[in-house]
Amino acid sequence: MSNPYQPSSFDPKQFQDMPYSPVPVPSGGFGWVSQVRIVSVLNCVQGALELALGAMLVAMAVFVPYAIQMQKAGGNGGPPPPAGMEMMLTAGYGGIGAGLLISGLVRIVAGIQNFRFRGRVLGIVSFCLGLVSMLGCYCAPTSIALLVYGLMVYLNPAVVAAFDMGAQGMGGNAILANFAAPQPPAGPPPSG
Repeated sequence: MSNPYQPSSFDPKQFQDMPYSPVPVPSGGFGWVSQVRIVSVLNCVQGALELALGAMLVAMAVFVPYAIQMQKAGGNGGPPPPAGMEMMLTAGYGGIGAGLLISGLVRIVAGIQNFRFRGRVLGIVSFCLGLVSMLGCYCAPTSIALLVYGLMVYLNPAVVAAFDMGAQGMGGNAILANFAAPQPPAGPPPSG
């Protein structure tokens, strides 16, 4: 009977040096690099949702003063709204709506650029700026999830290298093909 707590037998290859590779192999990060386009599309969709909510809130900021004036003039028998309510609702709806409109526009611009592996910093800024949507409550869960997922992808070293290739003018499909390339055979350097 063998002892399950005893260490396994010695493997002579355990401390062997890694094989020599003359060039860095980019295919190790293909999984992360291939997710950049997914994140950029999600960023555009999130931006469109924020634009829709922002436009609705700005419309409410314009509509609320007229509704309050109509209620005051109509005298429908209910109590009049408190003083300053008109200004508070207009400022609240307008401020949150403007923030969502700006955040949505930045997200869409960043998503379009990131799809082509350009503007990595703008993408990161759009994830952080997207937290403004927490004020509207409507897009908060997806915005937080996109922030976490986007930062995980965009801070990966392989993705940083892919965005550097994009900044040097390489196309998005070429970058993906470069990272999907098979690894060159590992072995000693060619002698010649």
